[in-house]
Amino acid sequence: MSTRPMAPRPRSSRQPSLLVLLLLTGCATGGPAGSAGHYAQTTDSATSGCLRNPACYTTPPGEEAIIPWLSRATSAVRATTTVAMMLQEADIKIIERALTDCARAANEQVNQEDEELRGQEPTREQCKKVVRREGTREVTRAMELGTKKHALALDCARKVFAERFSENVRVEPTYQKDPNTGQWRWINPEQVEEWLQLGLTSKLWGALVPDIVLHASGNPNQAQRVYDFKFPCPADNAPSWGAYAKGHPHHPKNQEKMYADALLGGKSKPKPITPKGAQ
Repeated sequence: MSTRPMAPRPRSSRQPSLLVLLLLTGCATGGPAGSAGHYAQTTDSATSGCLRNPACYTTPPGEEAIIPWLSRATSAVRATTTVAMMLQEADIKIIERALTDCARAANEQVNQEDEELRGQEPTREQCKKVVRREGTREVTRAMELGTKKHALALDCARKVFAERFSENVRVEPTYQKDPNTGQWRWINPEQVEEWLQLGLTSKLWGALVPDIVLHASGNPNQAQRVYDFKFPCPADNAPSWGAYAKGHPHHPKNQEKMYADALLGGKSKPKPITPKGAQ
């Protein structure tokens, strides 16, 4: 596979992305996720292989954490604020910056490894190109690139928050509406995995699975912020939220509306995370 180096950028704006990019390159293993749909990503993605490989997430003695600025920034925040049930604004800014670095690194890696793009952003014409069909569904270049970037960004987020903010951050958490109370509740990943292994996917019909949820310490049911990774194609497009198809229990709402109402109680809106930042 041929590659072409990208134009250098100033060190101050480039360093975090390179560190995350190295993390992604070292940890991404295996082929594409299975065909069991969105939930398969929680158990069949490259993350599963990486988490079984200690080299992906351990740090040699005497060396800094994989993302040094995150380690230093977190220590500074913790030294000046008391750990509360809810994250402080300073914490949230640190987390949003880390998520942006993951999105930027994933975007750069996929574009760099693509034989046609060779490190360049895809053009509008390239984004619209249909690359294959899956039944009656046309898969465009934008969809194909977005899927690869999305998987890498999620893997990156899992590594970044494996220790830092682990009590307040969930990656791809599953929420279901309790039919008795009408409240949306977090479902333990072990329960989700058990249902998937038993083929009981109907139990997950209508569940919500945002990419990232910030919540009160140790309590995923008290959501504070919700984020989804978005990779607009071309890059100057505005990020968009997926609409639920006719026949889906959440139709005609879209992801943004459901996350805002069900998880955030209508008090705030979820944010897309793109390579350009939290928007």
